[in-house]
Amino acid sequence: MPGEVEAYVIEAGDLLRQAESLKIDSLTEAQSRYLHETAMREVRFAHARLEQDRRNALEILSRLFRLGTPPRPDGPYEGEMVGLSTGLLSDPFFEWLTRLYLPWQGKTFDARTSSGDNIFADNAWSKATGKLGWPEYRIYDEDRPGTVRVFPFRTEIAPGIEDEDVQVLRISYGDSPNPLPVRRMVDEVMELPGGYILGKAHMRGLREFRRVCFFGLTNA
Repeated sequence: MPGEVEAYVIEAGDLLRQAESLKIDSLTEAQSRYLHETAMREVRFAHARLEQDRRNALEILSRLFRLGTPPRPDGPYEGEMVGLSTGLLSDPFFEWLTRLYLPWQGKTFDARTSSGDNIFADNAWSKATGKLGWPEYRIYDEDRPGTVRVFPFRTEIAPGIEDEDVQVLRISYGDSPNPLPVRRMVDEVMELPGGYILGKAHMRGLREFRRVCFFGLTNA
């Protein structure tokens, strides 16, 4: 249940705060791994429940997101799609489709410039979009063969779209050279105890934003 998951992650976070109160410079490797795996396990537990109990699974993810703090990511992060959450009846079909074929692999952040971009597999999909004229911004990363970096963004600390009482790290795509559909997107990310980053993607409609999905990021 959402309340039990929330309490479990809060307990894990207490370990981190106790270390800080005792002025312990850093947790042991085992403690750090426990915190990270606890957060990741609960996120993936919610992901596994989406097919059978979508309402509670999305509630768990929403509560976990609120437990986090705004991160200051820097460098490449591996990404995973946790679950679609548009509230539409087509969500399960699109979740099944993304499991079969999802070229998004993560994000790269530059903390110094509050910027970054997305990592995609350089496959037939990305090559086709390049021929169509978007994205114009493409970086081939020698450290990650077979990938391309696209859809640049800016980051800032700001109130959440759904959680206005919570400060999040907002990821905005409103600047060119992003194509118009991408410019309507806004991501938000929060760091859970142990360093796992849980994110939400939103798309702006005619009058308001709609949450599109939850995603996860781990340091590459």
